[in-house]
Amino acid sequence: MSRPSRSCRLRHSVPTLVALAFGLGGLAAEDKPPVQTPVPVPVQTPKPTTVKPNEVREVLIVGAKAYHPDRIRFILTTRAGMIFDPVALADDVRAIEKMGPFTNTRSDITRNADGSLTITFHVIEQPYVSGVDFADLGYFQRSPLEKLVETRAGSWLNPLILENDRRAIEAHFQDKGYRYVRVTVRQENDRGNVQVTFFTNLGPEIKVADVVYLNLPPKVFPKQLNLGLLNGPGSAYHPELMTFDQGAVVRALQELGWLDARLNATRAEITDYVRPLDERRRAGPAFVPDGEKNDSVMLVYDLAAGERYYLGSVSFVGNTIASGAELREAFELAEGVPFKRSDIDRAVERARRVISNQGYARCDIRVDRGLDLVNRRVNLVLHVEEGRKYKIGRVDIHGNYVTKDAVVRRAIDLVPGDLWNDDDIDESKRQIQRTGLFKHNPMRPIALRPRFPADRPDEADLRIDLEEDSTGTLNFQVGYSSADGVFIQTGFGERNFNLQGFITGLFDGDVTRDWRGAGQNLNVGVQWSENTTNADVSWTNPHVMDGPFALTLGYSYVNSRRRAWEERRSIPTVTVGRYFFNNDLRLNLSYAYSDLEVLDAESDAPNDAIFGEGKYYHNSLTLGQSFDRLDNPRMPTRGYQASASETYGGDPLSGSSEYWSYTLKGDYFLPLIEGEQGGVTYFHVNARWSQIRTLGDDDQVPFYQRYFGGGPSPRHRGFENDRLSPTEINVNGNKAYVGGTTDAMVSAEISVPVQGINEGIRLAFFTDWGNVWGAGDSISANDLRTATGFGIRFPIMIPVALDFAWLLDAEDGEANTQIQFTLGQFRY
Repeated sequence: MSRPSRSCRLRHSVPTLVALAFGLGGLAAEDKPPVQTPVPVPVQTPKPTTVKPNEVREVLIVGAKAYHPDRIRFILTTRAGMIFDPVALADDVRAIEKMGPFTNTRSDITRNADGSLTITFHVIEQPYVSGVDFADLGYFQRSPLEKLVETRAGSWLNPLILENDRRAIEAHFQDKGYRYVRVTVRQENDRGNVQVTFFTNLGPEIKVADVVYLNLPPKVFPKQLNLGLLNGPGSAYHPELMTFDQGAVVRALQELGWLDARLNATRAEITDYVRPLDERRRAGPAFVPDGEKNDSVMLVYDLAAGERYYLGSVSFVGNTIASGAELREAFELAEGVPFKRSDIDRAVERARRVISNQGYARCDIRVDRGLDLVNRRVNLVLHVEEGRKYKIGRVDIHGNYVTKDAVVRRAIDLVPGDLWNDDDIDESKRQIQRTGLFKHNPMRPIALRPRFPADRPDEADLRIDLEEDSTGTLNFQVGYSSADGVFIQTGFGERNFNLQGFITGLFDGDVTRDWRGAGQNLNVGVQWSENTTNADVSWTNPHVMDGPFALTLGYSYVNSRRRAWEERRSIPTVTVGRYFFNNDLRLNLSYAYSDLEVLDAESDAPNDAIFGEGKYYHNSLTLGQSFDRLDNPRMPTRGYQASASETYGGDPLSGSSEYWSYTLKGDYFLPLIEGEQGGVTYFHVNARWSQIRTLGDDDQVPFYQRYFGGGPSPRHRGFENDRLSPTEINVNGNKAYVGGTTDAMVSAEISVPVQGINEGIRLAFFTDWGNVWGAGDSISANDLRTATGFGIRFPIMIPVALDFAWLLDAEDGEANTQIQFTLGQFRY
């Protein structure tokens, strides 16, 4: 039977509801249907859940204020529903501590009636640090501390870290000589956060004024003993380190040949360093002023050197590859020379390499000394352990994430299959260093080490560990220079460019994939100033096809008013070079086309410039020779470089004039002191000699090709730009700088790394000698003009040069002081 439709049900139900609502129907009691009593439905009681033993019911966080407890629960391993694990609980406590805001974290375990566990983590939330200040300190004292402390604005205040910071500040100043420094910390409420202030009471700065050696042996200089001192002259005084210094003094004497040397006594004499505004207190003779701070210490070492020992007989035992005569010849030191440890070590190494250079990579020489106390001789018996003969196996290069392996491999003298050779290893290291692509200092040295694989007993793998240096510069400069005034310059340079990868990336749509790593040089630059507009681009491949040939393509455009006329030069160049003698010698052949326009000669221009406005052109060939033994192409600190170039601009090459010129140059770097961080104080001397002469029917060198001296380094810093030159009175009756045909320049400079690293700020003290002679002038060393001064260098981060020079022999009309200044470069 079908169910009634919804509309039918509504028709029957509506009247019934209405009748019930108004009491209609008139039903008798007996007519009512019987009332049915509802039957109760039994309720099923849920079965109790089974609790596993040691099950975690709940994890509570107590003590969190700013941090929501769920942020803490998120990192926990212990969670509700898991079986309790005491190891995980300990890890959770450590994880909460590592979050930073919490300290003194502990956990409680409560067992419930049903056997489950409630884990409660009690934390102490530290306040937020709004700022950190260093009171009573200047900028240069405060700057290193900002990097030293771990409590910083934006971190959470941790009492343990704060105490470590306080002690670190004290240790920092104690190392600088403030032995009695005291640091206190104050915490101030800052709108619910904490402002931390470190108060530093430096106290007197105690320095070692001098170190005196009593009974010093002859021909021993105090500086030789000072090298190993922790309490050296000018350093902070640390009496707790005197024991180490006493041993260093004795060892230094013993290594110089006084093997019986000892110390009779050591004492520290405390005096005062009197500052100009200090009150004088007399103690002793009237001419001796004395202070009251006891902040200067003179250390006195009373020596008992004894007799000096000399080298006796030298014999070799265990050698089969080389004869004793060959090893003794390589040892070089003759009997009777003073027994110096450093000389002996070098001599032993020379003898060892006679064998190791034949493939014996594990060759070692053990030295036995026999003392002849009567004759004061040291007899040496050298035990040779030759080991196995090895060939080069694999060459593994590590650390060159950008630079291609081929760039490193072409610098290595050894290839797989060659016999091991320590001299070739050293030469390979030098060649890698001179690429300028990798860091090399005591903290990050270039390392070439052997590895001896067990499965190839006759081979030694060569492992090369490198760390790449920054090779690219993208800069925008707004600054001031003494030569150009205000200037704007932008440029891009990359010393590890890959032209092939760049071109391939242009077609593939991904230029950044492989545009670096080939060791090529690319430079693009544009500069504008009131007097000059320059644009240049150059590309150099120092090793075409990884071979000994080099190729350089360049173009430059110059629009300059530095001189008394305006000149516009456009110069494309092509240079082909060839390397010889392990890349030390390079021969170049260059072709250049120069298009020149001279216009707007001023009233003080030379006569030939006033009457010589117009267009000129030149084709020239230049032959160049360079012998380079510098340790680094960008920032050398040792070595030398000598170069020469000869330029020919005559028949059959066409040009507005015919000429030839040559230039001789030399540079020499002598390291003086090397710091712990690798910074080298060096002496640098460079010299330049240039001459230009006419060819054919020309009677004088054109004015636009003559030499003008003066300006920033490497020019003569005692003169303004282009103001070192012969002069004349021109047709306008004005003094004109006409330029010369011979230019000589010598400069000597001492460069000091202020920050202890070669890439940082440097101080320079220099003296310049030079002059420019005109055609027909007699040349004499007495004509050299002299200037001396000092300067500051920012060689890496901000290449700024600031030099103050004093001209010692200024003539009438010449300024006796010059400031050569370039400032304002920003790099990113």
